[in-house]
Amino acid sequence: MPVFKRYTRRPSLRASHVMSSPPIVVGEEASIIEAASIMRERGVGSLIVVDGRGRIVGVLTERDVINSLAVGKACSGGRVGEVMSRNIIVASRDESLESVVEKMREANVRHVPVIDEEGRPVGVISARDIIDLGVSAFRLFVEPG
Repeated sequence: MPVFKRYTRRPSLRASHVMSSPPIVVGEEASIIEAASIMRERGVGSLIVVDGRGRIVGVLTERDVINSLAVGKACSGGRVGEVMSRNIIVASRDESLESVVEKMREANVRHVPVIDEEGRPVGVISARDIIDLGVSAFRLFVEPG
């Protein structure tokens, strides 16, 4: 009889295990310049856009800010609601990390807001969070040099 039993069960990582929280949010009426300043100060590549009730209505990404600069909206008093991405991909806290990564890959996005049952953001998963998790897992199997 073998001394050690090999298990084939995979670890069950959930969105809540890797999300950054609390999320950094901004309202639709904020100026693009104001939002870009928040992104720079906080060192993030996206902001979750919420309505007056705190429910998610969009995501403002670095790409959205650059596009707004290219068409002159950012410097002419443009608002976040005019340039944000409205077709957003979201996840729930209990969603598997595998499912979230697959959504990111299929939609070609780098940020996925994690929302509660009422549609309020509770966190965000970025490509950076996934990379950091992978590096941490890799270090478990590599001896320090």
